[in-house]
Amino acid sequence: MAEEILLEVQDLTHLFPLTKRAVVRAVDGVSFQVRRGEIFGLVGESGSGKSTVARCVMNLYRPRGGRILYKGIDVCDPAAFRANRRMLQRTRQMIFQDSGSSLNQRMRVWEIIAEPLRIQRIAPPRGSLREEAAFQMHYVGLDAGYLDRYPPELSGGQRQRVAIARALAMEPELLVADEPIASLDVSIQAQIVNLFKHLQQEHGFSFLFIAHDLAMVEFLCDRVGVMYRGRLVEAGPAAEVFAHPGHPYTRALLSSIPIPDPRRERARRPEIFSGEALGGRLAETGPGHYVLREEG
Repeated sequence: MAEEILLEVQDLTHLFPLTKRAVVRAVDGVSFQVRRGEIFGLVGESGSGKSTVARCVMNLYRPRGGRILYKGIDVCDPAAFRANRRMLQRTRQMIFQDSGSSLNQRMRVWEIIAEPLRIQRIAPPRGSLREEAAFQMHYVGLDAGYLDRYPPELSGGQRQRVAIARALAMEPELLVADEPIASLDVSIQAQIVNLFKHLQQEHGFSFLFIAHDLAMVEFLCDRVGVMYRGRLVEAGPAAEVFAHPGHPYTRALLSSIPIPDPRRERARRPEIFSGEALGGRLAETGPGHYVLREEG
């Protein structure tokens, strides 16, 4: 039996205007699928278009072209979105990179976590909104002593855990995380990634994980897509992409991962990617492994 496709992005394109005559093509013909219950990682350097894809998926941006199908519903179609608004808002949740700006500084922690339930008029499974918030906080490793604190009173890692708890309170089927660990200390990053892995195994939600830390992506993700200048240049099972990268840009990214051994780190010669113009199409090079090939 084929695995169910929860999210399908088809030939997605998005432009940002600079002037009346100039635009930036932030996303250019990107296509990928996220299966139910899997973690799909989207990686690339800053400015590659990863965050723009995430915001298009969550209807924060209206793409200029392509389709985004969630449970078979074209969420780019205004009529289809309106008809399914409540379901889409309940079953899709997003975690942003900057927890400081994504949390209301004037709300207490329990109010922040319970806010989606209150807005959607969902009866708290555990009696009251405060009790539900306490349960979700415990689930992400925060004790009830933080319930009445405000975001400025928390550390970066604690704020990100609050953001995760807020998203999980809705019991999402799709969780989109846009570089959720980029602004955290290395030790806290490992804690948050381990938390993500545990929660995904417990809840079984599908997870679109946006990052530029390749080591974290290799540890966390089932499949991975590599973006460069708005294009998806490679996609496939994480183990296959990391072991046998097919595109020069992917090889250059992997060669930039630091090696813990100082002698080996000094001796190696990182691969250089020239940044040539991208063209062509994704061609399958192995089971589920696709690489952008030049046409002609």
